[in-house]
Amino acid sequence: MGVMGTQLSRNFARNGMSIALYNRRVNEVEEKVAEQKITAFSELKNALPFEALRPFVNSIERPRKIILMIPAGEATEQCISEILPLLSANDILIDGGNSHFEDTERRVALAQKFGVSFMGMGVSGGAEGALHGPSLMLGGNHNAYTAIENDLQKVAAKNQKGAPCVGWLGEGGAGHFVKMVHNGIEYAEMQLLSELVELAYSDNEEIRNNLIQELEKWQEKEHKNYLLGITIAILKYRDGNRPWFEKILDVASNKGTGAWATATASLMGIPNTTMAAALHARFISAQKKQREHYGKQFPKVASENTIPLSALENTYALCRLLNHHQGFEMIREAEEKWGWVAPQSLVCTLWSEGCIIKSTLLENLAADAHSSVLDSELFQIAYKKGGADWEKVLSEAITLHIPVPCIAAAWQYFVGIKQEESFAHLIQAQRDYFGSHGLRLKENPNQSGLHGPWFKEG
Repeated sequence: MGVMGTQLSRNFARNGMSIALYNRRVNEVEEKVAEQKITAFSELKNALPFEALRPFVNSIERPRKIILMIPAGEATEQCISEILPLLSANDILIDGGNSHFEDTERRVALAQKFGVSFMGMGVSGGAEGALHGPSLMLGGNHNAYTAIENDLQKVAAKNQKGAPCVGWLGEGGAGHFVKMVHNGIEYAEMQLLSELVELAYSDNEEIRNNLIQELEKWQEKEHKNYLLGITIAILKYRDGNRPWFEKILDVASNKGTGAWATATASLMGIPNTTMAAALHARFISAQKKQREHYGKQFPKVASENTIPLSALENTYALCRLLNHHQGFEMIREAEEKWGWVAPQSLVCTLWSEGCIIKSTLLENLAADAHSSVLDSELFQIAYKKGGADWEKVLSEAITLHIPVPCIAAAWQYFVGIKQEESFAHLIQAQRDYFGSHGLRLKENPNQSGLHGPWFKEG
């Protein structure tokens, strides 16, 4: 019954469902938490409060439907181990935390031994989303999903077409995998906005106000999205004559899902350069003492910013498309690898409302028949319009000594993915030279295990 559990409970109750609430009792730390929530929120007036797990479980009609909203990791592991022996065959246990998808796969198998259907449910939208309509990404047994689908549709966000942003994406850890990718895209979207704002930022109040006005114009166009909206709102808060956000220590935190997305893509052999760049930008920000030391040792080159805001807008459009493309390529590979059911159109629908990366872009991609974002008309138009601006922004950022890891990562991916003949053959030669790893030749690419003229057997 933390923030997310409380908000989601209120959402279920407001939509006419009878619920029981459980929060563990820790003397003088967590006592009568569920009772306090019922007193605090009128929607929960008919809910049943519990501090002990067994009576909580026994209060629920069979087959039971139980949602865990617990921090991922050891806390979730402990709760599952305690609750599974108390459940009955055909009960449904749903993990709504940010668990790693491989943990969910393992828990699905464990629950089956008790005759219980375990489901991993990615929940996005923060506290407001949980209360008013989150995006819900489900993985696990399909029959179990069918049994809870109607309830989840009632509490989920509704997109512009009125469709609920909830769906089944496959067996096992599919739901948590897609949520992990969502969070990776989110990392990159946040970093991208930070880079663009820094490129246009100034101590001059008039220039700052012009920037805010320009961002507001973006928000009125096809760039409209939740993260851009809150960025504009943040920039408007004042502390006297200065923006309030400048008071915040410039060290960005992370809770692990961005690292999971980056590591998983690496193990799958799928490039997700924008997510990785955003993650490492946070890591660099955390090295505050080193940054202060090297900032004095290698001072920033003084230079005037000459980047037009229109160039930043075009760069923003292209980098966002590349970021989403990489995320969808991860999901597409996972579909093939694990037999999941997560087509781009469905995922776009789930993410088009209720979640942190909700945007007009996702609505447009949901309607696009192309299998790849790079093949879409959206990207073709954006590149024709802004490709040259993208290069100018990168060049100017180098001149200004302003780091733009996401913008650069998107560019490097793009020029790499369109390079018909790369220099990877030299890397293969190096691997064969020092390690006899073997290589393939252009004249017969299906024949493996060949070696270069440097190879000496034995």
